Amino acid sequence: MVDALQEAHRILVARGLFVDARPDSRIHARVRARSPRGQVVGSIGTQRLTKSDDQLSDRAIREVLRRKLFRSRRRGRLWHAIPFEDASELNDYLSDHLRFSRRVEWRAPAARRTTPLFVERAVRFEVLEKSGK
Repeated sequence: MVDALQEAHRILVARGLFVDARPDSRIHARVRARSPRGQVVGSIGTQRLTKSDDQLSDRAIREVLRRKLFRSRRRGRLWHAIPFEDASELNDYLSDHLRFSRRVEWRAPAARRTTPLFVERAVRFEVLEKSGK
């Protein structure tokens, strides 16, 4: 990823901005009932290989900042909600997903998992400005 960031630096104009955004595997996704802000009824972790890829991406960002190719203008986290009609549809989604674990760790009994369900996942972002280098 350092190579890709170096290429972004090469093609950006002076003080041009680059936004790095990706799902945050450090935080489990939350499964909410009824609405995107409803009661948390479960959580979903991240697959091991994906966590490893995310750690490499974090290192690449730190490396280009260390080299002063970019400077960080802003960073943070936002939340993205994905709706599902019911647990069956959610399980079908998870069976094909490359990032999430294959199963939900339910925190609430089935009777309290009212539909629809929403998977709320964290997205990390950082706005990078091209340095004068």
